[in-house]
Amino acid sequence: MSLLGEWMTKCQTHIYYIALDGRGDQEVSPHNGSSSEIVHESTPQQLNGGETMAPINGFATQEPLIGGGWPIFRVPGLPAHVREVDKGAYTPKIVSIGPFHRNYQPSSLKAFEIQKKRFLSRLQKRITSSEVHLENAMKEMEEKTRECYSEDFGGIKSEDFVQMMLLDGCFIVELLRLYTTMTTAYKGNVDAEPILETRWMLPNIGRDLLMLENQLPMFVLQKIYEITTTFDNEATDPLNKLALRFFEPLRPGKDKLKEHVLNTREKQKHPHLLALFHSTFISTTQKPSSLSEKDEQSKWETIHGKVWALNAKKLTYAGVRFQNKSGDFLDIEYNSPHLKIPTLFIDDGTSTLLRNLIAYEQSNRGAESYFSCLAVFMDSIVDTVDDIKILHRAGIIKQLRGSDQEVVDLFNSLTKGVEIDMDNCYIKEQIIHINSRCRAHDTMVRFRHFLSSTINLTHIISTYQSAILTFISIWLFIKHILADQD
Repeated sequence: MSLLGEWMTKCQTHIYYIALDGRGDQEVSPHNGSSSEIVHESTPQQLNGGETMAPINGFATQEPLIGGGWPIFRVPGLPAHVREVDKGAYTPKIVSIGPFHRNYQPSSLKAFEIQKKRFLSRLQKRITSSEVHLENAMKEMEEKTRECYSEDFGGIKSEDFVQMMLLDGCFIVELLRLYTTMTTAYKGNVDAEPILETRWMLPNIGRDLLMLENQLPMFVLQKIYEITTTFDNEATDPLNKLALRFFEPLRPGKDKLKEHVLNTREKQKHPHLLALFHSTFISTTQKPSSLSEKDEQSKWETIHGKVWALNAKKLTYAGVRFQNKSGDFLDIEYNSPHLKIPTLFIDDGTSTLLRNLIAYEQSNRGAESYFSCLAVFMDSIVDTVDDIKILHRAGIIKQLRGSDQEVVDLFNSLTKGVEIDMDNCYIKEQIIHINSRCRAHDTMVRFRHFLSSTINLTHIISTYQSAILTFISIWLFIKHILADQD
């Protein structure tokens, strides 16, 4: 506890603005700095606290690990307002993993290095003969690991880079193993770990490990897990399953992962932990659906301005009935007039988690844009506090933190810098049918207004005619009286 106590006294969260030297299309060797095209240069950038970001000499080429593109890169700083919306969403608060935040750490990140070393020491004491195997394995994978990052970290010496892989990787693997041991049937078979016993620590560490800039390639973690499990002689679950159990409490809908989901993901290959977590929100029923020729021709006509649907207040006026449902938050259903959306819990980590999931989708063309699409949809139906109140009453939004206006601001800011069109939206069919209902309702309102106006006009004409007939009757009566007097 003394080490943890020392760390907690030092732990202060400082948010650094990390800028990005624009991502180019040219390929640059990460080792010799040569390029078949142009090497992108950048000037040093000043960070808060007076620290300087070194120039980025170029971008690493790579054989794609999973699909195309770099698996791990810095969240774009251009346009600048994307990061300005929530600067802290992409910067770890507790633990730094990988090279991006290795040299520009707030004091709390530096302090946690002590805990990483303690975890490495703990692992080595338990598995004394694996130390050489681990370090050799990291050396063999160094070049492949460097190629997974979008920036050239040539300034980090080979020895330091290998030690970073070893220290960060062993911390993650040991953390996942300890968490599983303490929360499953094996509970009590491990010495007490202060980090796991500190209530606020795990959620914050989990959020840090799900940041796009804060990743180690999954093959590094798998190799460490494979070596340490071999020497540990324990029958354990695959690493993917351990990781998903650890991250389960951070799911936006607080839904439990079903066993078949864990089983299907346990042997799948993913570039990093964030991609693995993202994969659990994907099902075969959520693939972008094909539209009829009529719907395909009219889909852009259903888009209102820059959004995809009317806000919740207007949808309610149009007869749409909001309902909550259980399950994955992405699983949105529309069976006219019922729009069913699983519950989303808003807490301190919601913004960070959603922004990094969206950043992952935007960085990888091979990743389906589920959360990007969801963000645009929620931005569409949430304009004001009145819309949030409607979602509250339906049980779709449950706030653990923040005011209604803060939730409005969250949904309205998630889409800044997001590139997506309806062709790539997994709920485009639902959106089109919702808008079709709105158009039908609008047509009905116009027709009723026309009928009402027509009835009013008929009433006026009828009244006018009655007045004229009455006037004529009176005139004829008076004329008749006058004729009798003559």
